[in-house]
Amino acid sequence: MVHKDLTNPHYVRWKSFLSRAQHWSVDQIKTWQLQKLREVISRALLTPGYRRKFETAELKTLEDIRNFPTTSKYEMMKNVEDFTLECGDYVTTGGTTGHPFGFYRSWLAFSRELASKAHQYERVGWKEGDRQIVFRGLVLDNLTVEVPELFELRCSSYHLDEEHLSLFVEAAWKYRPLWLKCYPSAGYLLAKLLEATGLEFPPLKGILLASENVYDFQLEKLKKVFGCTIFSHYGHYECAALAGWCKYTTDYHVLPFYGYVELLRPGTDTPVTEPGEVGEIVATSFIMDATLFVRYRTGDLAVYKGEGCPKCGLPYQIWERVEGRELEFIVTSKGRLIPLTCINMHDDVFDAFWQFQLRQRTPGVVEFHFVPRLEGKALEKGIEKARKALSAKLPDTHLLFRKVNEIPRTGRGKHKFLVQELKLPF
Repeated sequence: MVHKDLTNPHYVRWKSFLSRAQHWSVDQIKTWQLQKLREVISRALLTPGYRRKFETAELKTLEDIRNFPTTSKYEMMKNVEDFTLECGDYVTTGGTTGHPFGFYRSWLAFSRELASKAHQYERVGWKEGDRQIVFRGLVLDNLTVEVPELFELRCSSYHLDEEHLSLFVEAAWKYRPLWLKCYPSAGYLLAKLLEATGLEFPPLKGILLASENVYDFQLEKLKKVFGCTIFSHYGHYECAALAGWCKYTTDYHVLPFYGYVELLRPGTDTPVTEPGEVGEIVATSFIMDATLFVRYRTGDLAVYKGEGCPKCGLPYQIWERVEGRELEFIVTSKGRLIPLTCINMHDDVFDAFWQFQLRQRTPGVVEFHFVPRLEGKALEKGIEKARKALSAKLPDTHLLFRKVNEIPRTGRGKHKFLVQELKLPF
């Protein structure tokens, strides 16, 4: 059987182009990007929304893109048709900020998105036709379902618990996947369940993570339990920016053929230029042709590392990490913003809990909701251990630990580690 995506000519052509273009020089990439930006701006000027924003379409250099104003999600939400050039499928973001965003995406754009992700997966040896077991936001009546044309076994992450673990393990041994594809939170929970029960998963070639930030404590647990290659990438439904881990490190390599990506100092139009600086991801999509995204403010932040990777040789923009997505910051009693990545731990500090979630509605006060794995004195010790570790990371913040029966997921089945109810200053 041939993998379904390989029967899609749009997918095949774009993936073939990416395979060739990854060997281009910096000058070749910049020349191609400038031409694509000119095409995107010319198309954008055919829409009423961008005509109101742009006074010129002149682009002599890549830096000239900064002469065009940025565009916010909320600006486009008011009337997305004004920023849409042609028909496509109506799709919506997950609404993790409380504001789902609907827009139009063509089959061509979706095909290129799939091909772009597949191109990145190939860095770690994945290929179409490799079997994969999937734990993402899927609600399945039968808990597992095989999709032969995509060579995958889909599993309900909503039933990832002690009661159903043996069923998933049995299905995995029967299916014999090479890859585990999952949200980081789902993979982390699966690893903890396997470790606690002693059940063994079939050997994997690698784990493909996506759609959530990856924290060090999750990464350490996945390495310990599965002992295989782990790859993650940053992306979003708007298809304006895509960045995947290096083959050798956890640095993000920004794919320059997917979109033109800038890092701007939060709340400004000033580009980030120094390694270690945090910038907002602002992107112009090269693949979206229905609703257009030009200098689109994603609300996501990344830490700039430089240009060109000394490890793998790709001449791309490099991010040290994705610092946080919208609302992924904790506010201390003194008004300091601390990114959620601060809770990165490299030990067993969270092993007393199956799952946990931070919630904030008052500056300087954070509720730690948890589903316990241990009981009695062992749980009390686990809580104190977590309290001590988190207090060291969250100065001027009072922690309240609350036991709950379950941690709610988003509509797409994702797990939010922080529910931030405060209005942040950007």
